[in-house]
Amino acid sequence: MSTPDPLPDSDVADEGSGPAVLFSHGTLLDRTMFAPQTRALRDRYRTIAYTSRAGTSRFGTERSLDDLVDDCLAVADAAGAERFVLLGMSVGGFMAVELALRHPERLAGLVLMATQAAAYTAEERRTFGALLAPLDTDGTIPESVVEAFRPVIFGKQALAEKPDLAQRWTAKWRRRPARALYGEYRSWIDKPDRLPDLADITIPTLVLHGEGDNGIAVDHAHAIHERLPNSTFAPIADAGHLVTEEQPEAVTDALASWLDDLTPREGRS
Repeated sequence: MSTPDPLPDSDVADEGSGPAVLFSHGTLLDRTMFAPQTRALRDRYRTIAYTSRAGTSRFGTERSLDDLVDDCLAVADAAGAERFVLLGMSVGGFMAVELALRHPERLAGLVLMATQAAAYTAEERRTFGALLAPLDTDGTIPESVVEAFRPVIFGKQALAEKPDLAQRWTAKWRRRPARALYGEYRSWIDKPDRLPDLADITIPTLVLHGEGDNGIAVDHAHAIHERLPNSTFAPIADAGHLVTEEQPEAVTDALASWLDDLTPREGRS
């Protein structure tokens, strides 16, 4: 059994100046998935991208979405960001919805990327459980799980045209502790259905989703957009779940345009 790579105690990239934008990633990923966007935005925004517990020495700790909300606020507090735009991708989006419901006063805006508000179905829970429940064990993520997630995380076009992208990430996965992925899975598999609660979120929100997402179907984005009272929908063509790196220019353009429209109302610091 392989020995996992040692993980850092924390991993936060805080760059630029201006209105703060926090970036929270999805399962099997880390803060570097947002590098194309933070590079483009840091000349006029303070970009704070952080790696969640799963990518740090805290990967073995128990966690729920409420714990991840607290972790996000701890990053913001450490940065002195009292009010910020929160971008949550996939499980980062699950967390972002919970934070918006619990602490709307902290948010100047919300970006829900490649995520869903609905609960997982019983069939989805069984499927994920069969694959991921056995990962509560020592050692690294097994190859069978790496291969199972390849078509979930990467879209068809990316797999065909950007093989280096999948190779870079799957190499990381093979070195990760199995329990890191197990803990991520446990944080979201029993998430509540938040579709009925979205009407309570009046914060300006950008809903951004790859049209070829095999991890979370784009129908979930439509459902979120339809229920949020103050949302903008940005579908990204030819992109799968890892939309920020599969179509970086389209994502950056959509995000920058929305942020630039938002910040005059908020004022710039």
